[in-house]
Amino acid sequence: MFTFINSLKFTLEVTHMTTLSKFFQATNFIRYGVIAFLTLSSGLLTTLIPGGLIETRSFAHINPWILGSFNTFLTTLSLASLLLIYFVWQGYRGAFVASFISGLSYFLVYVLDLGHLFPVSPDAMPPVLLAIEVLGTIISLPLMLISGFGIKNNTKQLAQKQNPQLDRGLAGSKQVGMAIGIILIGMGIITFATRSAMGL
Repeated sequence: MFTFINSLKFTLEVTHMTTLSKFFQATNFIRYGVIAFLTLSSGLLTTLIPGGLIETRSFAHINPWILGSFNTFLTTLSLASLLLIYFVWQGYRGAFVASFISGLSYFLVYVLDLGHLFPVSPDAMPPVLLAIEVLGTIISLPLMLISGFGIKNNTKQLAQKQNPQLDRGLAGSKQVGMAIGIILIGMGIITFATRSAMGL
């Protein structure tokens, strides 16, 4: 009887771990998770555009080229995260690699600012800005974790099976249009953010 109970307990534990593992590695869980955290990360970073309601610090002492390059990186990171959503939804393995890199980039950007390493401003960090950067740092961690599951499980083939009628020509046209639109929006954001940070 004692042996039977132990065997049953062991079986339940193995079943539980297997089910839990399958849940975390499920294609839909990975895709939905990465998409959700990419959206949140992009949205939070977008609210921190210099000259807006939250990022009110002055960076006029920083070289305009350095500041412009940094704003270009931040804008690219935010917009690329939104663009990645399409490719993550299709289940491309490369998209999960890019998502992992995005998560790491968000983490480094926030940690550098929170640690007063770069960019450094003579103005104090507003409380709302501090809260958003802490939240952004926290969100970047599960983004990297779930993207890692996507890389490991290579869900591209599963996504292709779920979307066998995908019109590649139409999809390609949409991607080009999206890319052009994002580039134009990005150029406007970079110009506005750099001028605002410089106090112009």
